[in-house]
Amino acid sequence: MLKNYIKLALKVMLRKKYYTILSLAGIGFTIMIITVFATFIDQVIGENSAEPERNRTLILDKVSVYNQGKKEDGFPSIHFLKKYVSDLESTEVISFITNKSYISFSKGKPTGHYLVYTDEHFWEITDFEFLEGRSFNRKEVENGDRVLIINKRTREHFFGDQAATGKELRVYGEKFKVIGVVTSGAAFSRVNADMILPYSMDKNLQGLEGPIQGSYSAMLLARSDNPKQVRSELRAKMRLLTNKISGADSLKAYAFTPLEQFAKSSSFTDQEPEYGKTAISFFIILLLFMLIPAISLINLNLSRIGERAEEIGVRKSFGATSATLVGQLVVENVILTLVGGIIGLALAAYATGLLVHIINTFDPLFKMPADSFIINWRVLALSIFSCLVFGLLSGVYPAWKMSKLNPVYALKGGQNHD
Repeated sequence: MLKNYIKLALKVMLRKKYYTILSLAGIGFTIMIITVFATFIDQVIGENSAEPERNRTLILDKVSVYNQGKKEDGFPSIHFLKKYVSDLESTEVISFITNKSYISFSKGKPTGHYLVYTDEHFWEITDFEFLEGRSFNRKEVENGDRVLIINKRTREHFFGDQAATGKELRVYGEKFKVIGVVTSGAAFSRVNADMILPYSMDKNLQGLEGPIQGSYSAMLLARSDNPKQVRSELRAKMRLLTNKISGADSLKAYAFTPLEQFAKSSSFTDQEPEYGKTAISFFIILLLFMLIPAISLINLNLSRIGERAEEIGVRKSFGATSATLVGQLVVENVILTLVGGIIGLALAAYATGLLVHIINTFDPLFKMPADSFIINWRVLALSIFSCLVFGLLSGVYPAWKMSKLNPVYALKGGQNHD
């Protein structure tokens, strides 16, 4: 039965080319927008090859200092992180990290680079693929050795097709030895960088780092899949520090996974993320976004199905039930939306590249890689789900209405919808 429905749907699509083209255009554009948006969100919160443990990696990137009724928010200092955060029992590994930028000149042209200053534990939390060399170790961090890791794109920029390990690069006027080359991380992740250096080589380390606030963050790899345990221990530890640190009556520190940051109802609060509320909000937004094109497609479907009134009348005369007709027409519409979804995915693949090009046009120094938006299986699953929802939204009502046609009037052209 389903096989016959599919064959019939394809024949109807080819027979009514005008309606088919209009329908596919609307569906394709809608799915394209949804896919591009979902790709961006997935890059922000989803696991990737460089961050396979993102679901249990919390980022502590804010500390609030309360003093005489006043509140001051800021990044924690590396001194604060080392002294009061580095020994959390609920964490497996803790790494200190800060993000900076640097502009180099090659052949007289400026190029922007993203830098990450971190420690040896960074490589225990991440899982970058090394194309050359190795990571830096604890001894090199403590000694302040001028070593760095670069990504593949940076190697191509400075050295072309040649190996980079053992060669020198200048960063802020100082020579560094390249000891490794890695693949790039997710474009919108804070661990993604063109160059990764030991934090002991950070020139701003002394000037910007106070006893509490500074310019660093901490990556906390939780021992379990429940990040609440880390936050609970962190809150308890901050309460013990009340009136024990000069310049602070009390302290609060905030640590969330990328997904939790996205799920929080408001940023920079100490509330637990509300996943259900966020999922419902996201689903409502998805439905509202599809509503206008779905209404347009409903009108097209009514016209398209209306021209098949005689066919429907014949089928009802031979005993076809309303449920059977509804099922057939809905399946046909879902097939149409799936074809439109394939077109939408193809458009999304082109649109993401175009979007990167437009962004790079406005910011030619810090150019995004061409593959900054990746349509992976999670995005693909959402796109297929959107197609099915879109097909049901736009197909059920027209199918139900046409299935209620009186067979006599249907055989006359379907002008009377009893």
